[in-house]
Amino acid sequence: MENEVIENEVVVEQPKTKKELRLEKKAYRKTPEYKRSKIDKLLSKQHIKYRGPLSYRSVRIVGYILMVLAQIYLIISVLNKVKTLPEWSLNMADVFEIFSIFSIPFFLMAIFCIIMSKQQNIKKFLITYAAIAIGVYLIIIFVYYRYVYGIALSISDTPEAAFEFSEGVAKRFFSKIINYNVFVDLLLFTLFYYFFFYKPEKIKTKKGLVCFRLCSLIPVVLVIVSTILYSLNFKEIIDLPVAVLAILPCRSPAFYVIFFALAALLKLRKYRFMKLGGTEDEYKIYTTSNRSSLEVSVLGAIIISVISIIDFMVLMFAPVMMLYGFGFNFYLIAVVPFIFLLSYTRKPKGKIFDLILPILFIVVVIICYLEGILYFFK
Repeated sequence: MENEVIENEVVVEQPKTKKELRLEKKAYRKTPEYKRSKIDKLLSKQHIKYRGPLSYRSVRIVGYILMVLAQIYLIISVLNKVKTLPEWSLNMADVFEIFSIFSIPFFLMAIFCIIMSKQQNIKKFLITYAAIAIGVYLIIIFVYYRYVYGIALSISDTPEAAFEFSEGVAKRFFSKIINYNVFVDLLLFTLFYYFFFYKPEKIKTKKGLVCFRLCSLIPVVLVIVSTILYSLNFKEIIDLPVAVLAILPCRSPAFYVIFFALAALLKLRKYRFMKLGGTEDEYKIYTTSNRSSLEVSVLGAIIISVISIIDFMVLMFAPVMMLYGFGFNFYLIAVVPFIFLLSYTRKPKGKIFDLILPILFIVVVIICYLEGILYFFK
């Protein structure tokens, strides 16, 4: 009788193919466990050591100084039309003009820092910018109709000549996109961010929140309309009065494109965070970290670099677009290195100083204009 040998069969698994491993890895990425691991990894690395040395207040101070330089440039430019000024003052005005164009980028960075820090009430800045914008507008109207036209009337032979002189002065200020009633632009920037990110406690329904978010299109439409009006006025198709020009936003659309694009990317960042399984509280914690601040700086640097390159290409291949505010903003790329010195996690003390800053700015500007008037009568 033959002995039967029963052998245990050993099942050897075949190694998975690259395609099977790739599909398995792809399927795992869709699991809640993987998504949660991404959030945990992100939160565990949020407290990096690097933090920019400058706070939003430092940037605002620089912005106000640059805005003062812009006003000095305008005063010298107007005086040069009616009097012969020393060569050194004209050279100084040219330097001030170059520095002044960086005022808005600094204010944009400050606004983002204020909002992202979660320490400042955005509605306070909205009210502040609205009040100052209206105040500056009223001052412009009063000075123009009371003094500019009044002085022109006293030194001119006819009312027509006085009107022509005063309109020439006004066009020097408003015929192109320049630094003037910059608080209108700051108001629109803040208004967009308010509707785009802020969530009022009184709005409880999703439909109500959607309607509130759609209000962010209001500043976008105003920018488009003002750009068209400026271009038509510049081409002398229409003749806008000073009362209209003084209230229009005076920034190039490129600034708004940068601001809107950065806001959209931050919104997308939050959406991706929530889609991975993060909570509102976790995202709020993350936005207060040094890593988040550096991410915002990187995003801002990328957007400004891309817009600057596109703007330079517009200048080279479609110079006619300069009539609409494009083609002369490529200098913004010089701001990129400064962005990495800024951190919204730095919270300066003495918040009352933030309210004093715009008052100091207005006082200094008034003094500059009074000095310009005194020099006019010398």
